[in-house]
Amino acid sequence: GLKLGDDPQIALIGHSFGGLTIMKWLEQYYGENNNIDNQHNINLSGVALMCSVPPSGNGPMTMRFLRRSIRDSWKITAGFVMKKAITDKSNCRDLFFGGTENDNGISDEDVERYQSYFERDTVATIDLGDLAKKLPSIEAGGQSGRAPFYDRLPSKSLVIAAREDFVVDEEGSRESATYLNLESPVFVDSPHDVMLGQNWKNGADAILEWVQSW
Repeated sequence: GLKLGDDPQIALIGHSFGGLTIMKWLEQYYGENNNIDNQHNINLSGVALMCSVPPSGNGPMTMRFLRRSIRDSWKITAGFVMKKAITDKSNCRDLFFGGTENDNGISDEDVERYQSYFERDTVATIDLGDLAKKLPSIEAGGQSGRAPFYDRLPSKSLVIAAREDFVVDEEGSRESATYLNLESPVFVDSPHDVMLGQNWKNGADAILEWVQSW
């Protein structure tokens, strides 16, 4: 097993739908309907969400994109619903990496490799209809948008928003920050896939600064 020492400081870090998954896990772990004693089973020190799908899911965000740009909304719909991101390199770049090879250091060969991963992962899909019934925002407190258990969350939380994100808008990132009782996300100059391309250090530096602040 992992040798974490006697008193490990554990952080959960999630990207995109992984961030929404973490928020749902937090609800199940810290929510009032669960056994508080179970909180001692893990020494969770912090939570970081990167370009996360917000607690309200994709629905409200999709409508905002539609009002802003029919063209961009179509790209998102085609990429995810029609799975064009798997076969169309231009669509894949727009959604996840932004710009061109010269802009972000992601070559056509890189894009094709990532598309093969996307295709492989389609064997497991998300039931968005079922997800809509279980979104973390359903339990958010009134008009505040905060998780009802925010006072029981780890003291160190972080939400990273990418200024060039084509998939998650600023409002979505601010919603996630509010849910975790944060004043604002930390903004970095990156596309949606902040871990890849020549701007990967922007997201990594934000995570490193966050961890070093503990």
